[in-house]
Amino acid sequence: MASQHGGPPTHNGETSLLLPGRGELVLVVDDDEKLLKALARMLRSLGFSVLTASNGEEALEVIQSCSTPIEVMLVDLVMPKLGGKELVDRMAKDGLIPGVIYMSGYDDPAKMSPVLRSGAPLLHKPFTLHALVVVLRSVIEKRSGH
Repeated sequence: MASQHGGPPTHNGETSLLLPGRGELVLVVDDDEKLLKALARMLRSLGFSVLTASNGEEALEVIQSCSTPIEVMLVDLVMPKLGGKELVDRMAKDGLIPGVIYMSGYDDPAKMSPVLRSGAPLLHKPFTLHALVVVLRSVIEKRSGH
């Protein structure tokens, strides 16, 4: 009879692959309320801590009131009040530089160009949960030096 070595017991061999979060704090910023709630729910179920904001201005308020450092921001590129790129630029000016993953449902090259030059990953909506997790882990590991 085989026994499991280390880690929590799993119901099947894939469970550990499906729990990539280790409590890292992710801020999800999107003006689509249904998508915002769905992403937050999915990320929490995968072991991440999640904060949400519906636009860039609200995100700045969340960041200022949060005592825990935000590991990664998952940011919609086009939002009312303050778009994703402008939010990230403002945070960088204040010395706050979490990992950034942009999301967009648009393919407008003029909007994409500054983001692509920034080197931050860009997920085109709709994207799969698997694609999100791969990019998220990559950004977290790059930041932690692994």
